[in-house]
Amino acid sequence: MDVDELKSALKEALDGLSGVRWKRMFGCDAAFRDGNIFALVWKEGRLGLKFPQEQEFEARIGVSGSDRWAPGGRQTKHWVLLPESVAEDAAELRAWAGVAHASSTQG
Repeated sequence: MDVDELKSALKEALDGLSGVRWKRMFGCDAAFRDGNIFALVWKEGRLGLKFPQEQEFEARIGVSGSDRWAPGGRQTKHWVLLPESVAEDAAELRAWAGVAHASSTQG
């Protein structure tokens, strides 16, 4: 999927969730809730979600094809670049995005 397709898929996954606002950050489109970033469309063609709860992060990073987000070579904490299998599955993407959205006020 290209960046525009990824953005469309993520917007659809977040549709109906409360308080979602979009703006540009880190050179890409990002979703915020209550001023906290929790999702982004990485300019290199991947979706990223933030999982501040350690057990959620560990569960997601352990899925085959997941990667830590490391812009400019600096590894981030709590951020997972989604595997293609999740990004292309609307129901799975909605589930992952829902968890990131729900925990976005926690850090």
